Amino acid sequence: MSYRIVLYLSSIFTFLTLASQGQDLLVRIYGDTIHCKIDKEDERFVYYRTKSSNRGETEIISRKEVREILYGWENSTNLKIAPKKFAKEYETIQVSVQAGYSLIMTIDDLYGDEFESVYEEVREGVFVDVRANYFLSKEVGLGMLYSVSRYNTNSSVPVLVNLPSGVDLVGDLSHDRELKYYALNLAYRLENNKSNMSFQFDLGFGLLAFEDEGEFIDSYQLSSGSLGGHFSAAFKLGLGEGFYLPALISLKGFRLTEFEFNPSAGMNSELALGLQGLYDNLEGGINANRIQFGLGLGFAF
Repeated sequence: MSYRIVLYLSSIFTFLTLASQGQDLLVRIYGDTIHCKIDKEDERFVYYRTKSSNRGETEIISRKEVREILYGWENSTNLKIAPKKFAKEYETIQVSVQAGYSLIMTIDDLYGDEFESVYEEVREGVFVDVRANYFLSKEVGLGMLYSVSRYNTNSSVPVLVNLPSGVDLVGDLSHDRELKYYALNLAYRLENNKSNMSFQFDLGFGLLAFEDEGEFIDSYQLSSGSLGGHFSAAFKLGLGEGFYLPALISLKGFRLTEFEFNPSAGMNSELALGLQGLYDNLEGGINANRIQFGLGLGFAF
């Protein structure tokens, strides 16, 4: 008998407590609602009590089942209803752009030591990377990378060529190279919920397209392609509202071994044949391994 009285009084106390505090409203993803008093919430669950809760015990619902939380829904003295929409546990879509300095790691000595200064100069250039990732979990994502790099000589170098036929040719040597890279990307990020700083690592493989608008006495076009890979590490500084600033260091690895040489209409045929033979029999190919340092802007949601 005494147990029933205690249970009855407990139920009345819970009812009066909930009534005096006003009611909150849980809107579930299925379209129905729960009138309750919310005790607390975290990233995974919402803890609440209703008038029908057994002895006022706290009930639990997964955040994945909650579309919206309305606090003070039945509090007539508070006309402002504060909606709280479901918060994703992590950002799933990420887009970023980085740009900066690019350095080809080794020098290519195509025409002899006397032109070493030319190929030392053409090692340095600029790059732009565009990334888009979809994250399957808080840490791991898959996506695409597009990268373009430019390397060129700032000035032409005089060239004198004595052909086997006895003809002497005088002109300039210069290069204007563009490397385009299309790749699949695997991303792994390390985030600190207590800070606006985080790290991300990306790696992948793809196709490199090489174009050189060069000049050796007369102009020519050289093209090639290769399979290769990339690895990058980025420090990210959060700016709020999903925006962040990435500071990037990246390695991209390729070697070009097969070339398509297209001389201009005005190039001496004997010279064109000699250059064609040079690129057809180029031992070791052209190195396209490069290290890159850049800054950028990203957005994730």
